[in-house]
Amino acid sequence: MLSAVNRQGKPVVLAGTKAKSLALRLKNTPHYCPQCGSPVRIKAGNVNIPHFAHISHTLCQSFSEHESPRHLAGKADLFQWITQTAEAELEACLPGGDQRPDILTGNIAVEFQCSSISAALFKERTEKYTARGMIPFWIYGGKPVERKGSYVKLTPFQRLFLRFHPQLGFYFLSYDPERKGFTVYKNITPLTVTLCTAHQRFIPIQDMTFPPSASGSERDVSDLNTFFDYRRKWIDQTCQFDRGHRHPFLQAVYASGRNPYLLPEHIGLPVRSSIAIRNHPIEWQFYLLLELEKCPAEEIIRRRIELGHVKEQPLPLAGGKTPEMAAVEYAALLDVIGNPLSLDSPSLGVKLEKEKAFTETFGKTVLDKLIF
Repeated sequence: MLSAVNRQGKPVVLAGTKAKSLALRLKNTPHYCPQCGSPVRIKAGNVNIPHFAHISHTLCQSFSEHESPRHLAGKADLFQWITQTAEAELEACLPGGDQRPDILTGNIAVEFQCSSISAALFKERTEKYTARGMIPFWIYGGKPVERKGSYVKLTPFQRLFLRFHPQLGFYFLSYDPERKGFTVYKNITPLTVTLCTAHQRFIPIQDMTFPPSASGSERDVSDLNTFFDYRRKWIDQTCQFDRGHRHPFLQAVYASGRNPYLLPEHIGLPVRSSIAIRNHPIEWQFYLLLELEKCPAEEIIRRRIELGHVKEQPLPLAGGKTPEMAAVEYAALLDVIGNPLSLDSPSLGVKLEKEKAFTETFGKTVLDKLIF
């Protein structure tokens, strides 16, 4: 931890350019954990940044004694960044003692999260802040986002940080203490189950405002042919998997006497909120079209989730973006393009021609629905 209190109960913060000299000067002065009151010592070596640590094993629940050097450094950087324009408290004690944000500024609780935690814990901590009337502001600090060519590959944990803004679309913010800057990933749109298109920008910390402001509306969304290409690749991989014949989607397709490669072009289209579903769009959209004339789209998708055919991606920071919303958006898209009732193609060659014609006729309409 980077903050403690002295014998007089006054806070001592080890952050900023003078942290090392302050730590060395106060190294032999008694300090105490502001939460549990236990003695803490100053650690100021040549590798890790100066920080406080409990002297003995304690039941203090406010801090992990295994804060990584990356987390400590990032927390110190972010505190200095925020205090340039706003009042802030490092590792503030909240009433009840069950939460202690890395930084508290006004009603904004800043959390710099480097290690992976479960979706349930992430959601619980977020909801506790919200219940207090506070705004949880999570900043990702873990491993760099993996790139696959011109696309990004977001893990389920990284997706927990996704927010939604009308100008930025789905986005999230990461901070790298080594590079001293933020990477903003915005206009994030799923291409496959794991790959996404995204506009990526690195901003040095001194050039970033707090709170960050929305800027630009760049789109790196590929044309519809790219989605069709990756749809075929996904079907290839699913069919070649040694238990692919047991896949719920393939079972449903074969049970209806159909070929997954030859399904109509309007099955498997990108929609804005599809990132809330951890399945390829061709899967959940096929399920919808099996029952859409009988049931509302949101009821169908929820039932498929309960059956285990569709997996939900929790988005605790994204303002109600849910699988139900993705299903409704898809149903609305079908209405816009005339809810085409095209038949399955008789061959792959015909299928490719029909995809080309569909892209020419409806490609702009589909992609325009992704504009934020």
